[in-house]
Amino acid sequence: MDGPSPHPRGTTGQVASVSGMRACLPAGLAAPLAAAAVGVCAASAPAAPTGPCPTIDASAVPGDALSVTSPASPTLVGSTVARLSAVIGLAGAEGSYLVEYGPTTDYGLCTVAVELPPVSGLRAITVVLTGLTPGTPYHFRLVATDAAGTALGPDQAVRTLPAGRLPQETTIAGIAVGGMSRGGALYALRALIASPAHLAFRGRSWSVSRTTLGARVAGARVVAAAARALPGRNFSASITVDRDELRAYLAAASTRYGRAPQPPLVGLAGQHAVVVRARPGVGIAVRKAMTPLVRYLESGRRSTLRLLPRTLPAPRLANEKAVVIRLEAQTLTTYVGGKRMLTTPVTTGRPALPTPVGSYRIQARYSPYTFISPWPQGSPYWYPPAPVTWAMPFYDNDFLHDDPAEPEGAYGAGSEYGPYASHGCVHVPHDVMAFLFNWLPIGTPVIVADN
Repeated sequence: MDGPSPHPRGTTGQVASVSGMRACLPAGLAAPLAAAAVGVCAASAPAAPTGPCPTIDASAVPGDALSVTSPASPTLVGSTVARLSAVIGLAGAEGSYLVEYGPTTDYGLCTVAVELPPVSGLRAITVVLTGLTPGTPYHFRLVATDAAGTALGPDQAVRTLPAGRLPQETTIAGIAVGGMSRGGALYALRALIASPAHLAFRGRSWSVSRTTLGARVAGARVVAAAARALPGRNFSASITVDRDELRAYLAAASTRYGRAPQPPLVGLAGQHAVVVRARPGVGIAVRKAMTPLVRYLESGRRSTLRLLPRTLPAPRLANEKAVVIRLEAQTLTTYVGGKRMLTTPVTTGRPALPTPVGSYRIQARYSPYTFISPWPQGSPYWYPPAPVTWAMPFYDNDFLHDDPAEPEGAYGAGSEYGPYASHGCVHVPHDVMAFLFNWLPIGTPVIVADN
């Protein structure tokens, strides 16, 4: 300004201002001042209203000790705020300072004057203007006054950011988001969970998206707070973990990378008997993995996390007992949980009336029992009524039964009738049949195989 210029009181702006603190300046710093750490002090600036603009008497020249230098740090803006800084050289007399600002070099708005203590030396000050219009250019200058006169700082111009933009030099969790929209800042924060998590289990390792594990950046609230804050602020952002999603992933990974328990299996594959013993499985210890994995995700670690195993017990079947009859070997073997318990020789059906290959179950238990020939007398297959002590049908008219008419131990290859000598039933030694009758429950699988 070239001379006295009265300014009316501003009506739209509000001001937060703070007098500078010597602690903000390096010791011994002299004008002109290089950029100082004034921003550290600005965060605590209290709010103050605007006031009337004074009439400046340009003819009253201040002493050499009162001066206003260029900004001590860059001017930072948001959509409705601007943070200004400067250095005042004090003459040792009482004084004050204020900021003129407005859309042109006529300014029109002023901050309330802030008193300066009667000391000598350099003083860094920061002034925060609030209530500005988004996306609008503003001019401002600092005015310092003491009893001798008035010192004017240079005119400076800034433009506020468009509405909704985060203030300049704002960071969230170390990520620069100043000048971004809220949506852009939220997108930028995804970098916190962008790197994959690395997991290992039973000698296998793999990588998986952290979002798949339920990791989320709790950014909406902190971005909203940053949008309302002063420029140059740093905010922290936390990572949260959806435990239900994490638990579901671990359960699926346990199935994929573990080993399922093997139930006992006694069955028929084609013409052959298949016997598999029960075997426990191995899976991820989901409950033990939850806490360390949540901490891993919340900390953003990128190392490999090893998951602990747990034993999965083999399922117990309602009836684990089974009987396998091998026609070629002429034997009967019993199993419990796939483990062989007993083997005995037997006699099975003759070539004309073979014991059928297949998978069957014990249907009933009879003691005593008398077999009546379904063939008439004169038929080569007819036989007189044949009483037995124990009989258990497993298919059609085929039974497991003893035959006391034959000598003990006479079944199988040593039978007096030779192997494959029955009418389709399985003849079991008397003492063995006595045990099986009481030991095998109804419903026990009976597998008849070639071998």
